[in-house]
Amino acid sequence: MAQAVFIVVSGVTLLAALAVVGLPNIFHSALALVLALLGVAALYALLGAGYLAVVQVLVYVGAVAVLIILAIMVSERFMGRRSLPFNQQWWLSAALSGALFLVLAYLVVSVPWPAVPGQPPRDMVARLGEALVGRYLLPFEVASLVLLASLIGSVYIAREK
Repeated sequence: MAQAVFIVVSGVTLLAALAVVGLPNIFHSALALVLALLGVAALYALLGAGYLAVVQVLVYVGAVAVLIILAIMVSERFMGRRSLPFNQQWWLSAALSGALFLVLAYLVVSVPWPAVPGQPPRDMVARLGEALVGRYLLPFEVASLVLLASLIGSVYIAREK
């Protein structure tokens, strides 16, 4: 049963990710992104990483996706025009994406991934929290500054001249 749920959730997540890059309406793409991020959270939950699933929902679905949807709604209302979903160089990005996929698929297949049986440490959440406010505090804060800069940039682009 768990394997069937995993296959269904994986399929929905992959279809939603394809919809993100394939839908012509940017608002619908943002909604598909929310679905893809929820699918990733469900995969985390299926793998037994409940903490990561909750963080995925709170941070990415609850904050980033809402920020993206809000920026789209604000910028389209003020700008009053819609951008074209495709450009003249779509074939180049498709070829590069295909090449990257082939390289990554080769690496995944050719590397011997060791499977080590065992239980995770009981204090994993505490160790993760200590790492986020200790060793990885600077990258964590840099990521928040990047998100803040993107918000300021979207407001700047959406403002009337």
